[in-house]
Amino acid sequence: MKSMPQRGAVCTVAILGLLISTPSHAYLDPGTGSIILQGLLAGIAVAIGVVRGYWQQLKLFVDKLRGKSDNKKNDGDSDLDPTSDIPTN
Repeated sequence: MKSMPQRGAVCTVAILGLLISTPSHAYLDPGTGSIILQGLLAGIAVAIGVVRGYWQQLKLFVDKLRGKSDNKKNDGDSDLDPTSDIPTN
């Protein structure tokens, strides 16, 4: 029955393989560059969205601490009684 190589020997061979490597003569085609650019732009867009969401939460928290409560919803509906055409304000 053969024994499996020890982890130390495997790690040593892997590290030596990384240290003693020959330069590769590969190139990146234009499609690869556009994918990298698209990924970077998507990451920036996501980061902006996350920061904006947390900024809104922070602003609401500070407004609550100051006692400014914004109970009005600006959803396009007017402040009309549904049974009347006269504003309730």
